[in-house]
Amino acid sequence: METGDWFQAAINGVIGVFLGIAAHGLVELVAIGAWWMALILVVLGVGYFLFVQLADKLFDWIFPSGIRTVGKRRGQPKPLLRVLSLPAGLLVGIALAGLGLDTLLLDALP
Repeated sequence: METGDWFQAAINGVIGVFLGIAAHGLVELVAIGAWWMALILVVLGVGYFLFVQLADKLFDWIFPSGIRTVGKRRGQPKPLLRVLSLPAGLLVGIALAGLGLDTLLLDALP
């Protein structure tokens, strides 16, 4: 594994932890009967994702760079640690939120 793979695995792990905390929060909303709020959050997230994708394609169409991207990287597959870092972070985030340590983690952020 290269240095970039370790860095990418660490970033994926941190993102997975925060996604796990968010997923646990959505499940708690559904469990207390606020399923409509959880549905609204999911719909807004999907809408935002689609808007960003559409805006990116529109920006590329209006302002073409003239440089075409190279296709997918061929060669060696991604290391196993890098592939499993996001799911492992997701499980850690769900476990932290289940134990009530998510507020401690989120309060430590600036």
